[in-house]
Amino acid sequence: MPSGHEVKVGDTILISLHSMGRMEDLWGKDCLNYNPNRWLSKDGNTLRYVPSHEFLAFNSGSRICPGKEIAVMQMKTVVATVLWNFDVEVVEGQIIQPKPSCILQMKNGFIVKLRKREL
Repeated sequence: MPSGHEVKVGDTILISLHSMGRMEDLWGKDCLNYNPNRWLSKDGNTLRYVPSHEFLAFNSGSRICPGKEIAVMQMKTVVATVLWNFDVEVVEGQIIQPKPSCILQMKNGFIVKLRKREL
C-alpha cells in the first residue's frame, strides 16, 4: 500500500466510511464540522461534483451500487417532503456519537422536534 502497510493474500480490508467522511485531505480543515455548503459550487447555485472515490457510501468504479441514483432520489424526496410539511428543531444537549457499524448511524439516535406547518 502507498502508506507502507503490507496486505497479504487472504487479508480482509474494511473501509470506515465514518472516518473517510472526516479526512482533512479530502474535505478540508473544517472536516469535523457540519457544513452543508461543502456540497455547493463556489457560486452556491449548484451542487459541487464529488468523485465517487471520495464519497464511498455507494462504493465506486465497477462495484458501484446499481441502485445509487434511485436511492439518492428517494432520500431527496423524503427530506423535501419532511421539510415542506414540518418545522424541524434539533433537541439540545444530545451526545452525538457514532455507533460502530457497517452502516453510518448514531449510537444514541438523533432526536428532533417536528411541528406541522400550516400550509
